[in-house]
Amino acid sequence: MFIPLGTDRPARRRPRVTEALIIINLIIYLCMLVGEYGRVFDQREVINIGHLWARQFHIWQLITYQFLHSPNDIFHIAFNMLFLWIFGGAVEDRLGRGGFLAFYLMGGMMAGWAHVSLEPDAPVIGASGSIAGLTGAFLALFPRSRIKVLIIFFFLGVIQIPSMWFIGFVFMLDILNQVSSILGGSESNIAYAAHIAGYIFGFSLSLVLLATGIVKREEFDLFYLMKQAKRRAEFRAASRQQVGGLYESASANTSKTLAKSELAPNKQTEVQKQTMEARANISRLVQNHQLSEAAEAYSALLNETPEAVLSEPVQLDVANQLYTQQNYSHAALAYELLLHHYPRCSRSIEVQLLLGIILLRQLKQPDRAQPFIKAALSGHLDPEQKQLAEDLMRELET
Repeated sequence: MFIPLGTDRPARRRPRVTEALIIINLIIYLCMLVGEYGRVFDQREVINIGHLWARQFHIWQLITYQFLHSPNDIFHIAFNMLFLWIFGGAVEDRLGRGGFLAFYLMGGMMAGWAHVSLEPDAPVIGASGSIAGLTGAFLALFPRSRIKVLIIFFFLGVIQIPSMWFIGFVFMLDILNQVSSILGGSESNIAYAAHIAGYIFGFSLSLVLLATGIVKREEFDLFYLMKQAKRRAEFRAASRQQVGGLYESASANTSKTLAKSELAPNKQTEVQKQTMEARANISRLVQNHQLSEAAEAYSALLNETPEAVLSEPVQLDVANQLYTQQNYSHAALAYELLLHHYPRCSRSIEVQLLLGIILLRQLKQPDRAQPFIKAALSGHLDPEQKQLAEDLMRELET
């Protein structure tokens, strides 16, 4: 079993609509639960009025069915509200509160319509279709994000999984279950068709909103990811036309690096072992918030192995610390290695801008600084960063 616990894309403001939707769903669920066991009303009558069913279709049911959950199935509402909380906040942050509410309801309506079209004999209730729409939107808006997942499968553990893998896995499970149902497999009371339609609707509409500019593009969405892939290809093409390439370090010694690659196998194995131990030590220092010691250790490692790279977050922390300590040559190398090995880094635009500053102003290498500054300027910068990038371009022209 895989249970999502959160993402690395926290909302920049409080997700009030997401919170309100969760509260409304829970209140309705509790009212039905209390009403049934308190013999105030028959829950089946409420469900019959609000559920979505092709045989007794009413237009309002496209909305009401989204807020009904069976009091006899607590896991249904529990997992729905968990997914709504995890993915809703980030999507609401991008779409705005009014747009998010409309998106949520429309996703539920499209999911419900798909269900009644494919399975007219089966009534449906629940927010699953609406939340599938949000999940699809999250994938389009934050494809580089990671999801913290609790794994319960022979062992208990928490890992981080790229959102593409997690959402893609859940989507494929729904498709397989829907195909199995169509082919006469085991029957289920889960509306897989509604889930699938929700994913497709949410993902597709989000792409349309991004493409038309209705939703402003940021450095995390799918369009930006494709743009970065194209830019990396251009960088690689440009790097093949100059000695050492675009990612040549400010302090790299090419002959030294080549000599190391020609070491005898037993010696090379020993170097690799020492490098792994040094990386592990640096990671421990960063985890213990000993950034100065980590930066010094990484600087020493770079002197021995100029191509050594750490995990993405550790690499960024150490590079920032080297810059703070005014170790500009190693800071530049650390940032270049970060961009080269982790091109999907969420801070890539800021790193390119900072690298341009170091190369231009501290290391006096305007030719090498120019492509990084141009790359940063073509990305999504805040007004202050954009002004800084424009100032740097003017410095390059003088």
